[in-house]
Amino acid sequence: MNEARQTTGGMALRVVLITITVIFVLMPIAWLVMGSLKSREAALSVPPQFLFEPDFSAYVRIWSQGFSGAFRNSLVIALTNVALTLLIGTPAAYALTRMKGASQDNLSFWLLSIRMAPLFAVILPLYVLFKSLGLLDTRIAVALAHLTMTLPIAIWMMVTYFRTIPEDLDQAAILDGASPMQVLTLIIIPIAKPMLASVAIIVFIFSWNEFLVAFVLSGRNAQTVPVAVASLAGAMTFDWTLISALAVCSMIPAMLFVGFAQRHIVSGLGSGAVK
Repeated sequence: MNEARQTTGGMALRVVLITITVIFVLMPIAWLVMGSLKSREAALSVPPQFLFEPDFSAYVRIWSQGFSGAFRNSLVIALTNVALTLLIGTPAAYALTRMKGASQDNLSFWLLSIRMAPLFAVILPLYVLFKSLGLLDTRIAVALAHLTMTLPIAIWMMVTYFRTIPEDLDQAAILDGASPMQVLTLIIIPIAKPMLASVAIIVFIFSWNEFLVAFVLSGRNAQTVPVAVASLAGAMTFDWTLISALAVCSMIPAMLFVGFAQRHIVSGLGSGAVK
């Protein structure tokens, strides 16, 4: 009887904690959605209005006022950053895991230490470099700047995963006549597909949400969604409905990308080793 009560009490406690967590996570999203569907007066009313007639004019203004370009820039920059990070980071991480001696640990620590540098110490040199190259206010400049921040952490994540893959697989493939590049592409990458998908998700979300670097390096042509949202919060005006609508729309591409990459995480868990 006591065990049944303890089980029931533990279940009730878990349900309460999960409910509180879900409310805590979803409340900001629900507040943004409600704010995007209100008029400007209703959005700033005190106390807040929970019963109102939905107004979709803020979503219409996103496209009529030219904010679609910010979404296009953010998508191109984020996908470019993901592609470059995986293209450069995967062979680099594989090479590090197959190196012998103290140089492996030294290079791994050096790559990770780059990410430890304060962001303000990196922005100024990047600004001067891209200005001298004539790349300011271009998508490629923002993507390359993001690459300097995401590549070290991506390599570090993949190194820790590649170390769990037995080197016997490499040796068996080499004995069958495979080159190191073939070992990487045909053996290692299929096994590491879940980790590669996880890295892609982290890199995409970082690049999609990053503000400071995009704000410094971009102008009208390469403006991203976070910079566009910040531009609406002026000193004299505060268009909360449009800001909320932009924030809601900005979550959709990230959710779609995460959902797509998550499929590869699940499908990759059982693939690769048998191949």
